[in-house]
Amino acid sequence: MTAFLVFNDLSASRMVENVVAAEGCLDEFSDVLVDPRIKGKKILVVPEPFLQLQVAAGYSIGRWLSEANGGDREKRLRIKTLVDRRSLYEDCVPIEEMERQDVEYLCGGDAAKGLFVAHSIDGLALSVRSSERWNLPIVDLDKYWIEGEEVNARVFQVPHCCRPSQLEAHVEWLRQRDQVLPGNGSELWVDRSSLFPNLDFCESVEMQLEALGPNDPRFKAILRGFIDLERYCESWKSGGFDIHQLAHASGESESTLSMYSDERTFLCPDGEYRLFEWHLKRGDMRIHFFDFPVERRILVGYAGCHLRISSQ
Repeated sequence: MTAFLVFNDLSASRMVENVVAAEGCLDEFSDVLVDPRIKGKKILVVPEPFLQLQVAAGYSIGRWLSEANGGDREKRLRIKTLVDRRSLYEDCVPIEEMERQDVEYLCGGDAAKGLFVAHSIDGLALSVRSSERWNLPIVDLDKYWIEGEEVNARVFQVPHCCRPSQLEAHVEWLRQRDQVLPGNGSELWVDRSSLFPNLDFCESVEMQLEALGPNDPRFKAILRGFIDLERYCESWKSGGFDIHQLAHASGESESTLSMYSDERTFLCPDGEYRLFEWHLKRGDMRIHFFDFPVERRILVGYAGCHLRISSQ
């Protein structure tokens, strides 16, 4: 399973006192990148100006990489490979989601793009230890959004590291990276009960999944969405369903439901037809689902391309 290692841009908003301190912070950061406990395919996710970020005055991450000629040659090569193959924030989360005007993601009052991306893609946030603020295995991410005339808030806890010893707090996250996942939509359908024990599926989903091949980005998007729904159920201990605990998830507008509710109504395993208003957005794909608070389970009714909406 892919291990997304997401750089926390806020940790580079404050410079350390000198080059020696910067080298120490970046050495700790790089030790996490190559730690053998992180299994699966590693992808470093960073902001656009990553190499130009200064950790000390006049000492950028790019300079540190270019001048790091001593020490472990294999480690340097592995770090360089990760950096050369890095993804940007907007490669992982649509830019329109990061720049929405009605939602804010903050950490300590500061806009926190990197932490938001880490939370959205179930990644591990990584920081340079520019202050003791980042010397923690968990970082709080505050979400604020407008609903009617009310401003609402939630706090999410984002797994985080700035030194290898903090990986000890993320045993479950590390275990999941080591998990062997299905290679295509057909395998996903066959293994659905063992992979997602808290999810149920309408029969129509089988045909939708079988069309997804191993190299199809739609398959990866759907798989990521199912994983997110399963993790929500695992943490759902009591109370009703809360759509705001899921990233890039929402209900449909009244105008869309009035025009296209039939496209969101699916035959369920118990023989009932239900309207699946809730949906996850994963890339260009949509997963429509129905919640059952008493059982704390989620039923997936649709996994495919964007359905029609009223504004189209």
